[in-house]
Amino acid sequence: MALISALICTPDSPLLARNVGEITYPAGAPKIISDFRSRTNVRGGLRLSVHQGIDLAGPNGSQIIAAADGRVLETDVGSCWGPTVVIDHGIGRDGKPLIAAYGHLGQMQVKSGQSVRRGQLIGTLGNNQRDFRCIGGVRHLHFQLGRAWRGPEKGTFWGHMRYLRDGKRGTNPHQYWADGPNRVTCFDAGRSYPAGTLTYPVPCAGGA
Repeated sequence: MALISALICTPDSPLLARNVGEITYPAGAPKIISDFRSRTNVRGGLRLSVHQGIDLAGPNGSQIIAAADGRVLETDVGSCWGPTVVIDHGIGRDGKPLIAAYGHLGQMQVKSGQSVRRGQLIGTLGNNQRDFRCIGGVRHLHFQLGRAWRGPEKGTFWGHMRYLRDGKRGTNPHQYWADGPNRVTCFDAGRSYPAGTLTYPVPCAGGA
């Protein structure tokens, strides 16, 4: 499979990701517009704090798919994040929990308590990028990993802290791609994947 390297090298690059390293993309994989640990936001401006997830832009109706098998912990419409699906993806290959928040959706296609399979449609992007402040006016998925779900008692928490207790200390998704660290892995229905690994939460062009 042909690989395309995305070198992170300039301070104003939307792909800037300190301490992440070189990310490799398979052909057809949408590029990350704001990477893990980046200081650059989806509009190309400067973030006040480092990014705790990865952002993937797409047109209205773009499919969002489960990055691994799991169980839906909640579906919620946050005042800042908008429609969000949180999935328990079990234990990662390093023996630590993997809880994923799929934020800034337009429509959610799953329900709390539902089991999902890797590659299953869980939601789509919409035209609500100006309706929720955290989406920042740019239609995109915010995909963030953590170790601990917030649970149903939200208190006054908002943004990633509404869903992940460790939202300010995001887990690097690039360490869990099925093809190896920093090697983005597209979902292919004809493949099997090692337990504790992730595939891209959006379909790749030409994918199965």
